[in-house]
Amino acid sequence: MPVVKLTCTTATFRPCSSAHVRWLDKEHDYPLVHAFWPRESPLSRAQWDQAHVDGYQYCGVIVDGCLAAMAAVWRYCPTAWEVAAVATLPQYRARGYGKAVVSFATAAILEAGRVATCTMRADNGAMIRTAEAVGFQQSD
Repeated sequence: MPVVKLTCTTATFRPCSSAHVRWLDKEHDYPLVHAFWPRESPLSRAQWDQAHVDGYQYCGVIVDGCLAAMAAVWRYCPTAWEVAAVATLPQYRARGYGKAVVSFATAAILEAGRVATCTMRADNGAMIRTAEAVGFQQSD
């Protein structure tokens, strides 16, 4: 499947309200993330811990004690970091939560002085529209 690679810089970033987004705590929020993760491929505690070792930091929107949407910042190189692992539970879609977590993660990347990147499958129209809404643009 082809992928789309997008980038966002301070010049193109269009932040949106992310007042309901917060960083997920590695120790205390694992149960929320475990419940959020797809049942067909459950997330183990060891995988969650390893993701943090591998440079991922997660943020999310919690509604009524449930993780409704999440995204990660992946620190994969010195100059650019990826907005990754973006997902919203079906019952919380079309409420702006996906856009909020993408905006929150992107702002953190740009504030750290990095270029924000985002890579997704070419058939993921919802994610492409979400990324473009906060200022991501097609990259080479």
